[in-house]
Amino acid sequence: MAVSGLSELKTLERKSTSERISEELRQMIIEGRLRPGEQLAETRIAELLDVSRAPVREALQQLVQQKLLVSARNRGVSVARFTASDIWEIYDARCAIESHAAARIIDGGPGARARATDALQAVRDRLRSALKQGDHRKISAADLDFHATLVASAGNSRLVDAYSILSAQSLACINRLEIAMPSGDELIDEHGVLVDALAAGEREELLKAINDHLTLAASHLTGSQPSGN
Repeated sequence: MAVSGLSELKTLERKSTSERISEELRQMIIEGRLRPGEQLAETRIAELLDVSRAPVREALQQLVQQKLLVSARNRGVSVARFTASDIWEIYDARCAIESHAAARIIDGGPGARARATDALQAVRDRLRSALKQGDHRKISAADLDFHATLVASAGNSRLVDAYSILSAQSLACINRLEIAMPSGDELIDEHGVLVDALAAGEREELLKAINDHLTLAASHLTGSQPSGN
């Protein structure tokens, strides 16, 4: 058998330079250190990081694809501004993915439900701890982690990948609008309803709870109800 030329490839670092740059910029956007509308100059970033422009360009394009940055002809790249319409789209997409994941978990039987319930209870405990500390960033991160755990429990890596993009967009919106977070008791109770419905295998109740919870969250962020409600 002929030896493929791929055998000449050398071991690469686990993460490329562009991935590391993308992760750092993503976190800065999520945390609000980069503000909506702020221009990101490829050359300036390359100078600051002492790297070539190629990995910076690739990192910026990754974030454009994830809709955390926007690219405009002759205007370069800037941090995305999320409108009320954008927020409703994000939460509508989240609802679709979470509902599908929840249905798959229930279809997996009692064992799958028990494993997912245990994982969600652990994250809910972390959410309760963050609420006691009063740390807004920890609260929003734990909140999103709860929902990401639900999706991950379905065992579909493609759903997880798609959801991670929506999670980043959600966190960016939430951290820009800190006043939009519901009270601690309300947040814990809402997540408790989801856990209880999943543990009981109540499909319709769980899907309704997911929809109600995410619709309420989006309305907190936009200060309005979706059209038709």
